[in-house]
Amino acid sequence: MDMKKTELSFDFQAWIQKHHSDDYRIIVDNDKLIRLVTDYGEASIRFTMIEDSTIVEFSIVSQKDDEVKFYLHFELNDEEHAKQLYDEMVETLIGLKDKKTLQVLLSCSAGLTTSMFAENLNEVAKMLGLDYHFDAVSYLSIYEEVEKYDVVLIAPQIGYMLNRLKESLTDKLVLQIPTSVFATYDASGALRYIQNEVEQYYASKAKTTQKHHSHCTEYENRILSIVISNNKAQTRIYYRLSDKCEIIDHNMIIKPSLNIYDLYDIIDTVLLKHQYVDIIGIATPGVVKDDQQLRNSIDEKILDIKNDFEKKYGVKVLVCNNANAAVMGFALEHPEYQNIVFHSQPFGFAIGGQGVIFHGEIVHGRNGVAGEVRYFLRRMQFSDDCSKLAWTQAGVLELVTKSLLPTLCIMGPEAVALYSPMVQDMHEVKNKLLSFLPEDFMPEFYSIKEVSPYMLDGLTKLCVDVLESKNNED
Repeated sequence: MDMKKTELSFDFQAWIQKHHSDDYRIIVDNDKLIRLVTDYGEASIRFTMIEDSTIVEFSIVSQKDDEVKFYLHFELNDEEHAKQLYDEMVETLIGLKDKKTLQVLLSCSAGLTTSMFAENLNEVAKMLGLDYHFDAVSYLSIYEEVEKYDVVLIAPQIGYMLNRLKESLTDKLVLQIPTSVFATYDASGALRYIQNEVEQYYASKAKTTQKHHSHCTEYENRILSIVISNNKAQTRIYYRLSDKCEIIDHNMIIKPSLNIYDLYDIIDTVLLKHQYVDIIGIATPGVVKDDQQLRNSIDEKILDIKNDFEKKYGVKVLVCNNANAAVMGFALEHPEYQNIVFHSQPFGFAIGGQGVIFHGEIVHGRNGVAGEVRYFLRRMQFSDDCSKLAWTQAGVLELVTKSLLPTLCIMGPEAVALYSPMVQDMHEVKNKLLSFLPEDFMPEFYSIKEVSPYMLDGLTKLCVDVLESKNNED
């Protein structure tokens, strides 16, 4: 091969080509691209030379919806690490086989009528050779069951839920069965309708691009901001490299799970491409003490991320809670407010988290505990168990308002920014809170559709503050 090799004791490209499998076909396009091709998805392995080093880029695209299901990049400098990431990519690719069928969830008031229709649709889809599968549930169980489905198809009698479902399930195609089709149990007509809507939906989705905020003070530095965001299905790591207020590099890593080496890979690749950074900011879930130590929210294990990364890279590192980064990002967009609460309630999560700004400053609390509503929420009185409330709109509204109430009463914010896919009507939130709090104490409410841009903006601003403080000390 013509491409210059990284000085390692193994040839990664040759190693990949030797790993034949009945699950995929290996296609070597050239010395910079190898593809693993299946009937349900395709993995691309790209090699890019920068000076004497090689960047390897893994990407998996599903054939069903043309969406990226896995993406990462790393510097090729460790054999075992490269093989581990390759195995994880292959596992994700093969896993698409079980997800190649378009999964459609039907729902009506009780689920009985749609259950019979679902059976009819499955029979006709099989007869026509369509890779579709239909299930049916009561409308009360839509949110709890929807995660493994691609399309939600509701009966005309619950058509009033259509807009609310579309707002809540932003990554799903939500449709209402045409009345004439449902009334006559026209399975062929329903399948034609679904096929047409699915084609339009995925074509439209492919054209959408992530918007980038640009709310920040002026600065003369090069800042790498990394935001970790978890959901029920996968981990997403957003990163952005800014130089003198201009975004010069950005991307999103998509993986089934998170490993500390994923952060190393991002930083290694950015430094290889751009030579240097002045500071690295990392925004993560969990309690962060003194901008450096992370207390994991699951096992309470403490990681000293700041010092570990500073020793490895010789660069100033800031670690913060991602809700604190979000509230700072919102404050940059709304400088008219000095007292703000940013509440994040991701889909399917019973417990959210808060970032709080009081008199223009982020409230961290003792050892970083401020905003960790999980320590009190489960002890409050609820109409049902918190884990069950997370799967209904009324339940999430109850979780959100009772999470906000103590903060509103103690600090009296001027504004509340709420990220909650299942609660997007701020009038509902306000009306629920009015049963506890007089209207003249009520803050302004803002519905947040996408939280990562606020986190990236806020994290960048916090990094600027650290650099300015360091310069003043010097």
